[in-house]
Amino acid sequence: LEVEVTDISGRTIDGPVRLDISVIDQNDNRPMFKEGPYVGHVMEASPTGTTVMRMTAFDADDSSTDNALLRYNILKQTPTKPSPNMFYIDPEKGDIVTVVSPVLLDRETMETPKYELVIEAKDMGGLDVGLTGTATATILIDDKNDHPPEFTKKEFQATVKEGVTGVIVNLTVGDRDDPTTGAWKAVYTIINGNPGQSFEIHTNPQTNEGMLSVVKPLDYEISAFHTLLIKVENEDPLIPDIAYGPSSTATVQITVEDVNEGPVFHPNPMTVTKQENIPIGSVVLTVNATDPDTLQHQTIR
Repeated sequence: LEVEVTDISGRTIDGPVRLDISVIDQNDNRPMFKEGPYVGHVMEASPTGTTVMRMTAFDADDSSTDNALLRYNILKQTPTKPSPNMFYIDPEKGDIVTVVSPVLLDRETMETPKYELVIEAKDMGGLDVGLTGTATATILIDDKNDHPPEFTKKEFQATVKEGVTGVIVNLTVGDRDDPTTGAWKAVYTIINGNPGQSFEIHTNPQTNEGMLSVVKPLDYEISAFHTLLIKVENEDPLIPDIAYGPSSTATVQITVEDVNEGPVFHPNPMTVTKQENIPIGSVVLTVNATDPDTLQHQTIR
């Protein structure tokens, strides 16, 4: 502003002079979190001090004053196990980091892999007179492949009729990793007992079971029993200090049931040539048939 002094007649006595007016900021705005929802991820067994995410609040007051000088604090953690203080927030930067041992950051032993933190931002540098604002930070503990799949038993049994194809048995496995990831999803392989490629195994995507199928019809007379050795692995590789053990292989004992097959003529078809007008009762052809069921003593008529 410019100010001048005049007398009653309007004649300037002094001035004009410049008058500066400064508006002093009042702490009348609370800190606000504007960028939510706030979701962070941390891998299980991460080292202590691993940064998970950053929380940032805004204050509409003068940024050059303590009215907008913010400090951060964790008000509440849910759940409180295995430790009520799983995380720490840098009061100035708003960075949330892990503070527990990697052993406690085990997804498979937690009651839930999701934690919720109520974060407070306070102006006036965190003094008691400061205004506050809050937001919820959701932290998800991500899975790593630290548990190999294991068969529920060492030996499975199956029975199939000869000449039949299709699924003959489902192999079940257990895996403690996250069912939504490749660390849980199973991949099955027949590693022994399938030289003729008569069997295949595929994963049921809903149950994670191994569906063992006959893809080439089996012959009871050639082999009435088959023994397969099956291996199971995950889609994702195991972490370096974990290996597949004996429980990641299983044996399948398959019994082939005999089916009564009809005799087979040799040769087939047959061609016979005879002169016309041969006498009644003349032998036209002697046929020869064999029974494929060689392990059964049956009379052919």
